[in-house]
Amino acid sequence: MIMIIACLGICLGSFINVAYYRFSPSQTVQQYLLAITIERSSCPFCRTKLAAWQLIPIISWLILNRRCYYCHARIAYQYLILELTMGTLFTLIFMDQGINGHSIILMIFASYFVLLALIDFNYYLLPDFFTQPLMWLGLISAYFELSGITIKSALTGILCGYLLLKIPALIFYLLTQKHGLGQGDVKLLAAIGAWLPYEKLLLLLVLASSIGIVYYLYLKYVLKRQSLTIIPFGPCLLTSGYLIYYFVF
Repeated sequence: MIMIIACLGICLGSFINVAYYRFSPSQTVQQYLLAITIERSSCPFCRTKLAAWQLIPIISWLILNRRCYYCHARIAYQYLILELTMGTLFTLIFMDQGINGHSIILMIFASYFVLLALIDFNYYLLPDFFTQPLMWLGLISAYFELSGITIKSALTGILCGYLLLKIPALIFYLLTQKHGLGQGDVKLLAAIGAWLPYEKLLLLLVLASSIGIVYYLYLKYVLKRQSLTIIPFGPCLLTSGYLIYYFVF
């Protein structure tokens, strides 16, 4: 069973790579869904369509010796790292939680949050067609008592999550005439609020801010990025939200 769960995580890690690389800020929802479901995988360098055996997670990477079969261009390590990371994460969730509703939600969240974090890291963008389904699914799960909170708590969490970032962002803009926080971050915290007890949202925000500060200091003083002015806050919210959901329920 552990091997099955690990392989499932590895396969989802492979799909996350596809979903990340085929995302573009200019896409509509329909265009994005077609890009990740219908379009066949190809080499990013020579654009040759890949055969099925060249798409087997991890194994094909090793067989091909990290090179395209056709043009021999090097295949990025990110493919392997993400596949191994997701396989390991799924295995740890299974070993700790077993197979139940909570562990399945944790695995789905892990995949969804990693994809959304990668997009925010690269584009400084949290698309509505990612955050809105997260909010609505939270409400539906709460209504059918699948997520551990009531529908009233989920609605309150959405409102509190929205206001916790919207009010400071508005005050900052009024004082400086600059946007210090993206609207995607506001919507994301509102969406996460549909899944957590609203009493935990302040803790989530404190934890996310702490992660953001550490990340900023690391980039500025360890990696010496002295011109750094902004960082993506979405991954910080996603990480703290995931940790709180993991340990609260």
